[in-house]
Amino acid sequence: MAAIGAAFGLIFISFRLPGGDDLYRYYLPFTKGCLNCGYVPYYAQWFLFPLKILPEYPLAWAVWTILSVVGFLALAYFTKVNPLWLLISFPMLGQVWLGQVDVLVALGLVIFLLVKNPYLRGVGLILALTKPQLTALPLLLCLLLDSPRLWLKLLLVPAIVVGASLLVFGWDWPMLWLDNATTALPIHVWRLASLDIWRFGIFLTPLPLIFRNTRERLTAGLLVSSLAMPFYGVYSYVLFLLFDAKWWSVLLSYFWLAAFFFWQESAMRLAWILPLGMLVYKVYGNRLEQHLSTKK
Repeated sequence: MAAIGAAFGLIFISFRLPGGDDLYRYYLPFTKGCLNCGYVPYYAQWFLFPLKILPEYPLAWAVWTILSVVGFLALAYFTKVNPLWLLISFPMLGQVWLGQVDVLVALGLVIFLLVKNPYLRGVGLILALTKPQLTALPLLLCLLLDSPRLWLKLLLVPAIVVGASLLVFGWDWPMLWLDNATTALPIHVWRLASLDIWRFGIFLTPLPLIFRNTRERLTAGLLVSSLAMPFYGVYSYVLFLLFDAKWWSVLLSYFWLAAFFFWQESAMRLAWILPLGMLVYKVYGNRLEQHLSTKK
C-alpha cells in the first residue's frame, strides 16, 4: 500500500508542478520527425510512437508520468523487488521530473531476462537498446551465458529492426546518430557523475563475468555501465534498482545531497556512490556465497 501511495504522490506532483523538460525538449520532437533531437538511435522512433498521441502541453508530462510510474510498478512485480524502495529513490524522482523514457528500456530488460521464448527475448533486446549506452554492455555479457545455438534466434528480431531502420532512415544513420550524440548532446547536470567516473569505471567492465546467474550478471552489468559510460544519467539508475532495490540503496541514492550546501548542483558528481556501493556489496556477496559453497 505504501508503494501505491508513493505512486499516487508522483502522479499528483506531475499535475500540480511544471516538469517534463526532457519529454518536451527531446523525446516529443524526436517522435514527430526531428531525428537528432532525442539523441537515441533512430529506430527508437518506432518504439516511442505512443508519445505522439499524448495531449498537448502541459498535460503530456502528467499522462506520461502515469504510464511510466504504472509501468515501473508492474515491472517491479515481475522482478520481485520492493516497489516502494524503487519509487522513492532519487533516480526515480529524476526519471519522473524530467519525463524520461527509461520505462521502455526497463521493459526490454525484463522481457529479455524473464521470458523463455528466444524470439520474444530478442524483442526485449531491441527495446532495451533504445538507450544502448545503458544496456549494450550488460546485454552482451548476458548473451555469453546463453548457448551459441540460441544466438541466431535471439538476434533475429534486433537484426530485422536494425535492417529495416537502414532502409527507412538511410544506411548512414548509425554514424549520424553517433556523431550527434557525442558532439551535440548538451552537458546535463544529471550526467556529471558519469562524466567524472567513467575513465576509472571502464576498468570494471569485465567484473560482471564473475556472476554465473543471468539476473546477477545483468544487474552487475548495469551497475558497471553506470560507472564506465560517459553518457549515463543519474535518473537511469532506476534500471539497476529495478532488479536490486534495498532500503539502504534508497538512502545511498540521496548521499550526494550532503555536499549540496557546498557545491550546489555540482554535488551530483558524487551520485556514483550509489552504483559503486551496490556493486561492492554484490561482489562481496558473490564471493561469500562461493566461499560457503566451497566449504560444503
